[in-house]
Amino acid sequence: MGKRLDGGVLMVFAVTLLFLSVLSTFMVFGSGFDWDPDDYPPGYWKAEIPKRQWIMAIGIAVPAASMATAAASMFALPRRPVRIIAGGLVSVLALVPFVVSWYLGDDAVGTAQYWAAYTGPGSYPR
Repeated sequence: MGKRLDGGVLMVFAVTLLFLSVLSTFMVFGSGFDWDPDDYPPGYWKAEIPKRQWIMAIGIAVPAASMATAAASMFALPRRPVRIIAGGLVSVLALVPFVVSWYLGDDAVGTAQYWAAYTGPGSYPR
């Protein structure tokens, strides 16, 4: 029928998700990149907050799924030392885009919240 879902297949999924996490981190970076934020009204920024929250959630979920899949691969039977070491390495490498996505996403949401509170020319939130 089909191949059984063993540790090697899980490791392939983990590495694939690790590469996709770089793209999701770039997606989070792009969502928070604003050229001239004061050109938009506060209503635009209020509508932008949930979009940025969803993008942040997706950007964090991909490296988290990579870490979880690598951990499942490490504990899959039969255990192999190479796969255990590779699973730990993939988990540590996936931690970098996880933290970067968290930081960039939090900054993007905070920027949108700041500009949503902006009420007009010459008046900034305190």
